Amino acid sequence: MTETETKNLPPKAKVPVRSGDKIVEKVASVEYAAMPSCPANNDPDGDEVWCDSSQNACKGVKNAEGPLSRIFMRATKPKTPPQPWKLTKMLTCWPTEIPGGKPKLTVAMINSEFVKTPFARPQVKMEPVGNRTLANLPNFFMADFSGKGYGPGEVRDLTLLGHSVRVRPTLKSNTFHFGDGSSLGPTESRGGGYPDGDIKHAYLKRGTVSASVTTVYGGQFAVDGGEFTDLPGTATITGPAQPIQVLEAKGRLVR
Repeated sequence: MTETETKNLPPKAKVPVRSGDKIVEKVASVEYAAMPSCPANNDPDGDEVWCDSSQNACKGVKNAEGPLSRIFMRATKPKTPPQPWKLTKMLTCWPTEIPGGKPKLTVAMINSEFVKTPFARPQVKMEPVGNRTLANLPNFFMADFSGKGYGPGEVRDLTLLGHSVRVRPTLKSNTFHFGDGSSLGPTESRGGGYPDGDIKHAYLKRGTVSASVTTVYGGQFAVDGGEFTDLPGTATITGPAQPIQVLEAKGRLVR
């Protein structure tokens, strides 16, 4: 179903209605419920279960909040005893748009919380150590995420609309800024030390420069103990600048 079709579900439909000890089909005023379309066969009267397949089904659908959901309906009168739910053949990627629908957990909600994550600011480190080096000497750089905040792979636990949600930042890319007008990246590398590090730079003249790293974080989420699934959003974080003193070595003849 399209978003418009979901919003405009009819106020009346043919549904099962309890009449005494019997259940009969009749046209009645109805209410709707949407549940994620998962192998667990979600039921509006039970716990809502999320799964990767329902979320992935709505990827690439423009403006879709997801997850792909089955639509149920039931008669609104009489309310006592409660009327049985009828599972329809209708599926939608806009479960919050059904008429009279209750607030539902969506990927948009999770993504909104993801971008508020206190991400670890990448610290640029260099070898030789001590933030001092010589002109024309190859230096090895690396991005360090051991400071405060959530770095790549670290899990943040949330509760949203009664669901247990885990959010996990991922590393999309690093861009190393060397402070002399040059940079390297974006790259998926974190760099490393001598001799195997792949982020190297040599300064050509003496002076003091400020180096830093800009990291683009992606994200993943898992709901109610399910598997992690990619989030659509990213967050860009630039770490603090590190001053580096570049010296010149002069040769001297010694007898």
